[in-house]
Amino acid sequence: MSTSTSVAATTSAWPSGYRAAAMVTINFDGESVEQREFAGQALWGKTAFGRYGAQVGVFRILEALARFDVRATFFIPGFDAERYPQAMAAIADGGHEVAGRGYAYEDFSTLSDVQQEAVLERSEAAFARVFGRRPLGWRAPEGVMAWETRDLLARRGYTYDSTYCDDDVPYVVRSEGDAGEVLRIAELPHLHTSATDRHYYQTWRQPWVVAEAWREELSATVEVGGLFNLAMHPRGDYGSGRAVRIRSVESILQAMRETPGLWVATGAEIAAHALAHAPERVPSP
Repeated sequence: MSTSTSVAATTSAWPSGYRAAAMVTINFDGESVEQREFAGQALWGKTAFGRYGAQVGVFRILEALARFDVRATFFIPGFDAERYPQAMAAIADGGHEVAGRGYAYEDFSTLSDVQQEAVLERSEAAFARVFGRRPLGWRAPEGVMAWETRDLLARRGYTYDSTYCDDDVPYVVRSEGDAGEVLRIAELPHLHTSATDRHYYQTWRQPWVVAEAWREELSATVEVGGLFNLAMHPRGDYGSGRAVRIRSVESILQAMRETPGLWVATGAEIAAHALAHAPERVPSP
């Protein structure tokens, strides 16, 4: 059983005819983010950046995705899914994948197994009401989770997680459940800060700087046959949903279109391929 992936091996990680892959992901992260600090309160003034993303930013990003004919994966907290039905309908009508992100942006690293299970159940129930189905994928809020979280996800029928940042290509996590059953879940590595918008815009980088950095990241990832896992936010503070910042989104989507041999797919599509072809790993703390 393989426990590591060499750079040379990444070139065979994808379907025939492709040398690398890309997934465009949007961390919806609306008012659920502010709920962590201001639970149950009205969110006005400088606490309304999440509302901007849900009311304005997400529609601007959806329009750009439609023009470039890209289906993205939206990681959505259940709280936001229920609060913004118009935005959720637009995401679904655009043919995009919807995936889990907790219910109200919880810190999974601080929750017990029972508490994590309860949050996942609440989130899945929200998805069933809003989208008519449960999510197949998941990404931890703030990129933090407990050691047991992936096993919980696998037991609940999730096919992939996209939180870890420990490889260039997907791999399969294999473990044993409490009853001796085999648990398998694909990991689609993420959180390389050069392929997100948040870390740039939190320090007030100009959009052209972000566009150039993303294009450079894509080029280098394709060279090694990896997964370019782009993560954006619609939010008004550190997100890409503002008018001036959508230019960076258009730039990277154009670069993806112009890159030969690049498989642009949703998280669920990449996970299905990984579960059939990627190496397995037995995780260790």
